[in-house]
Amino acid sequence: MRSASLPTLQPADTAPRTTCALSACRAGTRATVVDIECSGDEACRLRALGFCEGTAVNIIDARDAMLLEVRGTRLALGSALTAGITVQPVAARA
Repeated sequence: MRSASLPTLQPADTAPRTTCALSACRAGTRATVVDIECSGDEACRLRALGFCEGTAVNIIDARDAMLLEVRGTRLALGSALTAGITVQPVAARA
């Protein structure tokens, strides 16, 4: 008996997923947190505030400090901290 090969499923969105530092994002960008690289104390505090890997963030303002909306709460983070946070920007919906 010959076994039938099953088709390989591909994701509907085959565009490459790019990541960048949170500090590189502009105001109005939506992104998902991929990695947090900072001191243990800072990472612990961010996670206690609900800012952790997999969390969606909206960048409200990106001047001297970044003003973010995270889980319905606004957080301001300095540039040194945002440089160590890797995010995946979410494509704008048409």
